[in-house]
Amino acid sequence: MAKTFLITGATGLIGRSITQAIALRGDEFIAVSTRPADAAGKLPGAKKVIALKELYLLKNEKIDAVINLAGANLGSKRWNRKTKKEFYDSRINTTGRIVELISVMPQKPEVFLSASGVDYYGDCGDKDVYEDSPPANSFPARLTRDWETEARKAEQFGVRVVRVRTGFVLAKESEAVKKLVQPFRFFVGGPIGGGKQYVSWIHIDDITGIYLYSADNSSVNGAINAAAPNPVTMKELAVNIGRILHRPAFFPAPAFAVKIIAGEMAEVVLKGRKAMPKNLLDLGYHFRYVDVNKALKDVLE
Repeated sequence: MAKTFLITGATGLIGRSITQAIALRGDEFIAVSTRPADAAGKLPGAKKVIALKELYLLKNEKIDAVINLAGANLGSKRWNRKTKKEFYDSRINTTGRIVELISVMPQKPEVFLSASGVDYYGDCGDKDVYEDSPPANSFPARLTRDWETEARKAEQFGVRVVRVRTGFVLAKESEAVKKLVQPFRFFVGGPIGGGKQYVSWIHIDDITGIYLYSADNSSVNGAINAAAPNPVTMKELAVNIGRILHRPAFFPAPAFAVKIIAGEMAEVVLKGRKAMPKNLLDLGYHFRYVDVNKALKDVLE
């Protein structure tokens, strides 16, 4: 029987990929957006597109799974008090409204899949971190921790909650990937910062697959690290990009320069996170891309 998904953030990088996969397998999706008219034009396959403020109109809708991807892009603006509040509110408030909807639905969804990030762990150097590792105290870590805490409130209504701690997504359409690769195309590419920091990466096909796998399998519960099982250092990532593009990879972007340009957000790329997907592997998920070179070739060639 076809499933119906409710999805926020459907027009984003991951959201677009998931909605396409949902449609391909014969399921339906309802999109929630702060700009529904714009979203409707980008999501022609949607069963319906509603405004966030109209969320309660779905009270009596049969929804099998909720996917929550809403949240202002952390890399879209320089961080300050105002933008941090925007990042925070766009995640926590939207998640809270979904939980409120679930609380009044006569027929509850089976699962609530809520986005999070490996920034939860903060700077871990070269240490492997797993789903039971504690959160850090940086702004991104506190943000993801509170995001997850809000999502977990749905558990009190008998809904399975999966917190998807996502790594650096490799995709052709990714603006972050385009920014990372651009210097290489001008023969001035290299690692960002010291190059020793670990990058927990994941291919777009796998993050899409993980959401749908988690929706379909009741054994998936709690936090999962949505990152490939073979994280690499920033230097290794740069070397692979250079090799694929036939460009040098020995012009590093110094940490001080990154801090000047990006401000506090620089910590996201200058600090390492070696998040290992133990729970997913134990539950039987098979990654399509475990080698970063293969993943980058698919994205860059």
